[in-house]
Amino acid sequence: MGQEPDAAEQLRVIDEAPALAKAGSPGERALGVLSAVALFAVLAVSSVNRVPVLLGCAVLAGALALVLRWRWFHLRAPGRRPHTRAEEAVFLFAPVTLAIPGLKVLWDNPADTTAAFVSAAVPAVVLAVYLVLRWRR
Repeated sequence: MGQEPDAAEQLRVIDEAPALAKAGSPGERALGVLSAVALFAVLAVSSVNRVPVLLGCAVLAGALALVLRWRWFHLRAPGRRPHTRAEEAVFLFAPVTLAIPGLKVLWDNPADTTAAFVSAAVPAVVLAVYLVLRWRR
């Protein structure tokens, strides 16, 4: 068989291994906050106002694309740790929460302001929780 590497060689290999605890950059964090705020604003405005069905579909497709884009970013970013069970659970819940304001948007049934803000806040908060969980290390 082959020779076992000595302790110095093992330490060198360990030191050269990539770290999987790379924290999110300040720009990434700012973009995450902006994404959650934009998601809330667009869903709230489209829930309060009567929007055509085609525009409502575009709004919901854009919201889903935003949520999925953050997931894909974290899956493909180099130096990132794997997702934890909590992050997986929160993310799987995120696209489902888009149905809460989506019902008002698609069925052309405008909500009062408070209900629209609450229904739009749910997916925005879930997205923010997912991002904070990813940035905690």
